[in-house]
Amino acid sequence: MENIRKANVSDSDVVATLILETGFRFLPLIFGPHVKLILGRLIKTPGTVYYLDNIYVLELDESKVVGVIVCYPGGVIRKRALKTAAVLFQLMGFELIKRLGIFRLVWTRNKVSKNEFYISNVAVDKNHRGMGYGKKLMLYAEKLAHENGFSKITLDVENTNTAAIDLYKRIGYVGKSVKRINIKGNKFVFVRMEKKLS
Repeated sequence: MENIRKANVSDSDVVATLILETGFRFLPLIFGPHVKLILGRLIKTPGTVYYLDNIYVLELDESKVVGVIVCYPGGVIRKRALKTAAVLFQLMGFELIKRLGIFRLVWTRNKVSKNEFYISNVAVDKNHRGMGYGKKLMLYAEKLAHENGFSKITLDVENTNTAAIDLYKRIGYVGKSVKRINIKGNKFVFVRMEKKLS
């Protein structure tokens, strides 16, 4: 029996691990070698973009978390940017200053408007994929968006993640634009997908 619920502090380690799976090449280039520790702190710190109030987990039999979705109204990113930056500086120190160009690049490429609900990350544990859990998490996010008065939901996905893109298309998402990001010689192409909610 599966259940989707708001994440709590005891979920932070598994949530950080799953989020890292969604960007195993991308996130370490942004945050550095201590990416999992940094994600864990952001998840536990109120007022950051990755705080628990934006995270929902899918658990089996009320004990094993096998999936996660991070989603929020578009205005959250801007409202929480300063607090997120302060926590990152505490954790990374001057390493953050060295990476400001990378953060700025990602920020400018990841514009989300206030009138859309945004899915930042969705991940299912590799041993539980192909069982429909990703779809259930996506539909749950759509329900949250609808309950909060949003008529559009958006996400960004790497163009190499064809399984995710196929899932999103099957449940009604449409590709709208492409963003290219080059970080330390690593090229990434993200597809912005959206779905109109009725």
